[in-house]
Amino acid sequence: MSETFKKAIHLLYAPTDFCNMGCHYCYLGKLTEAPADTGKVLATLDYALERLLGTGYLPFNLSFHGGEATTLPPRLLAALFERSARHYAAYGPHIAAMGFKPNPPHIKTNLLNLPKHYDTFVKYQVSISGSVDLPLSLHEQYRRDKHNRSTLARIKDNLRLLAAYPHHKKISCVVTREHLQRLDEFAADINYLHGELGLDMSRFNVMFGFDSPLNAAKFGGADTGTAMLSGAEQVLFYQSIKQAFSGTALEEAFRSEWFKEFTPDYCCSAVNCGNKFFLLQADGDVYSCPRGQSSPAYRYGNVFADDIETIIGNGWKTIERNENRMVLHGDCQRCEYLHYCNVGCTFVRGEAGLAKSYTCLLQQAIYRDNPERYRPLPAERVERHAKQLLLRNNIAQLTQPHPSRQAPMTPELFDPANRLAALIENDPLLRELYSDTLFFLRVDGVRHALRSGILKNEHHIEPFGPASEILLGVREDALGIGCQDEGVDNYLHLMLLRDTLVVYGDERRAKQEHLFDYSLYRNTLVASAKREDGYYVLDIAGILRAHATHYREGVANNLFFTTKALREYHYAKHRKNAFYHLQAINLPFQNIEFLWQEENSHE
Repeated sequence: MSETFKKAIHLLYAPTDFCNMGCHYCYLGKLTEAPADTGKVLATLDYALERLLGTGYLPFNLSFHGGEATTLPPRLLAALFERSARHYAAYGPHIAAMGFKPNPPHIKTNLLNLPKHYDTFVKYQVSISGSVDLPLSLHEQYRRDKHNRSTLARIKDNLRLLAAYPHHKKISCVVTREHLQRLDEFAADINYLHGELGLDMSRFNVMFGFDSPLNAAKFGGADTGTAMLSGAEQVLFYQSIKQAFSGTALEEAFRSEWFKEFTPDYCCSAVNCGNKFFLLQADGDVYSCPRGQSSPAYRYGNVFADDIETIIGNGWKTIERNENRMVLHGDCQRCEYLHYCNVGCTFVRGEAGLAKSYTCLLQQAIYRDNPERYRPLPAERVERHAKQLLLRNNIAQLTQPHPSRQAPMTPELFDPANRLAALIENDPLLRELYSDTLFFLRVDGVRHALRSGILKNEHHIEPFGPASEILLGVREDALGIGCQDEGVDNYLHLMLLRDTLVVYGDERRAKQEHLFDYSLYRNTLVASAKREDGYYVLDIAGILRAHATHYREGVANNLFFTTKALREYHYAKHRKNAFYHLQAINLPFQNIEFLWQEENSHE
């Protein structure tokens, strides 16, 4: 395995937003009306994979979603499965090496077109996740086609076909308020599918519908049966199903699989789902997930228009930004299970206007039913986890469960590896920037080795005057450090500050007042200077005399020396390394302080 990948991601591809059904609780609303642009489908996936892999991001899971992907022409859908199979064949060892299991091609489908693509599914051993409504009477009521016609007869036939399918398959259903009136019927239909139809229901998944503005805009919110359940109603549903299947052959499936979406194994409980999950559309747009593709606020970018690094980086930033806009319920800060749910799905919280996970009470019931798997945190650790959550998400609206620290300082700053001396030692350019051999100053025959002002452990001030001979030595390689073309575009940079304080900048610090900057490009410096023992020696007395009217009696002046390239590197390091920024907040360049004494000042 020669390639090195820096990150594994879960890539969902929605080749079309179009759906051939009009489910009454669909959160995508009218987005499913637009027909597919089949001409872009393959090219977009190929281009996205090429760019992702080329930038070091390996899709460990490549799944097809929608809309409804089976509305694509059979040859086109087969070509997508072929791409997926080739991807797993080529990168399976890498996927395994990164700790993930290589998968067959996978599709999420409403099963309406299953017969049309059945042979293709078998050929590519496609893993099928079918979405139906249980009990089937609710499928008749809510999972209608585009013309509001029944799909139940076709779905019953297709469930029989799915039961005979020789490869991996499962079904899921969405639970809404109407289900509370049909609990016995729900359990009976599970037994019918498992026992009579032969469809293995140990792989069944329950999902809960949620209120969505796009759904309300499409259907008017008139059907109260499709409304989302309250937390207490979700627990009632869960407990009823638990009672119905306790002691049966499906009890273990109930415990381990049916409600798995509400456990830490799923994206809904991720600390930040934007770190791993990405949904690609045929137009190149990238969103958070099938839910998030309904909202511009969850768009990460476009593979044709944006850098892959930008899109990947926008993932966690977008989720965090949306999280930061919401209020977090005070209960979450004291919850002993916070470390499992991490406040739940950010998208659903935003859509439904909630301050906690929309399945909060249900999740707590699941955790309590499985104490060996989901151990509650002790109270002191709950507060610590809540504090980390608040600091990570910067939720300003929150009443925090702990006092605000007035002067927070990370203990990492005092780690020997993060001290300024270590930072300099481990960075070749910083070693040169701070070197005490880079410059010297000879004043009236006395040579002064120039050192960084923030590294000196002594302080003295030299007397300069109008008659002083002041020669600056610049090491011959100084203007080539940190730049190309032998430093032709580089220059020697002098800065003179006076010890009269002025207040400026966002931090409102009192700082020495700047008098002048002076820059001399490399070629001019070489042409103007003499060479002496590996240094260019330049007379700078005239530069200092030219500004003598600005020197004040008894007030020190502070003369700094560096180069353009090293000065730029210093500020770049400031931006990249917080430890450096904190310790090099004052000018770090080689310097000398002097008092200017006119010839008659002591007469």
